[in-house]
Amino acid sequence: MELFDKSKIEQEIRELPSGILKILLDAAVSVNINSIAIVGGVVRDLITKSKNKHSQIIFNDLDLIIEGETSNYVKELQKVLGQKRVKVIRNNTAYKTSEILINGIKVDIAAAREEKYPIPGENPIVKLSTIKEDLVRRDFNINAMAIELKDNRLIDLFSGLDAIKNMKMDFLHESSVLDDPTRIIRASRYSAKLDFNLSNQALKQIKDTVKLWPWKWHIGDDIDLAPSALSIRLKMELELLLKSKYWKNALKNLQSWGGLTIVDSKLQNDQRLIEKIFTAKNSNIEPLIALVYESKNPIYVARRLHLNQQQKEIIEGACRLNKYLKNLTDNDLYKKWTPSKWTTFLEGINANESSFILEICRENSLKKYLKSWLFKWKDIESPIKGDDLIAKGWSPGPEIGIEIKRQRMKLIDEEVIS
Repeated sequence: MELFDKSKIEQEIRELPSGILKILLDAAVSVNINSIAIVGGVVRDLITKSKNKHSQIIFNDLDLIIEGETSNYVKELQKVLGQKRVKVIRNNTAYKTSEILINGIKVDIAAAREEKYPIPGENPIVKLSTIKEDLVRRDFNINAMAIELKDNRLIDLFSGLDAIKNMKMDFLHESSVLDDPTRIIRASRYSAKLDFNLSNQALKQIKDTVKLWPWKWHIGDDIDLAPSALSIRLKMELELLLKSKYWKNALKNLQSWGGLTIVDSKLQNDQRLIEKIFTAKNSNIEPLIALVYESKNPIYVARRLHLNQQQKEIIEGACRLNKYLKNLTDNDLYKKWTPSKWTTFLEGINANESSFILEICRENSLKKYLKSWLFKWKDIESPIKGDDLIAKGWSPGPEIGIEIKRQRMKLIDEEVIS
């Protein structure tokens, strides 16, 4: 099997300090860890670099997998390097992982584990295992490789080398999508990022699984019963996709594969979806909010994906605004409305600015009125204040507020709808 010498790896990955891989290995040996290996995108990039000297290695962090307890290993690293050089960022006892910083370099350490899915789409049951068994649980052949640090050998159980050479990725198992439908989202992201194609078998698995819909929960059911892979973890994968540089191609992949069906049928069939999200992003709207708002039932999808309160309020406000505007278009009376009438109407809807921007990005037929209010009318203030009126002899009371509003609306009516 192909060898990757530790010193050469450090030369290729300039962010790694000289000798750090030996230190990581020696610390593992000291606490009786049987095996330690590098996994993740770095392995993929090192392989590509070995075949093509002009390719680049994009280093964000170092992913390690060990056959042993991560907590003991981290303590040993702190003992060897000192606590100032090794800072613990996060420990996840359920999945037996640790995230640390060594000299400012992020290192993710995971105990080799085996995963079993008792119910498709739900979180798996985890138990400690070997590195080879850990690679078996992964999603794609290009991600199921590891470089063992003891003897520098590449572990490649699923022909990942050939996949990289042929620029074609595949799922590891026939039930990969059944077990975890978020793998569809990851497949589209990796495919777009690496410019790899999915194998025919992988494409067939996606289409057949989605069409069959083998999960007990269906879209429209109680959101509290939705499995993790069709709710919170689905949201996490969508966020990663939409934040990537290659999000447009990734969404194109999903629509061509039928993959967006696991989120919403309207999103799957919306031929202007990418254009709408692009417009929203340019208006400083989170792309995930823009995506959810284009779904068939945005409020339902927002709750299903566990969006945060602020995100849900923006979507709910936009839905409320859209409903009011639809009622207006049933007649032409609004065409005779003055700017002050529009201002009173829109400010009574109780929606924030981002909600208005969402509707504008959707190309609402009344968007010129929305834009006029958002960018001009709402910022116009009354030329006279309460203290001014009192100084003129007005008695404190509701009449002052009415007069201030009247003066503001008078000033607004001097503006032109554009």
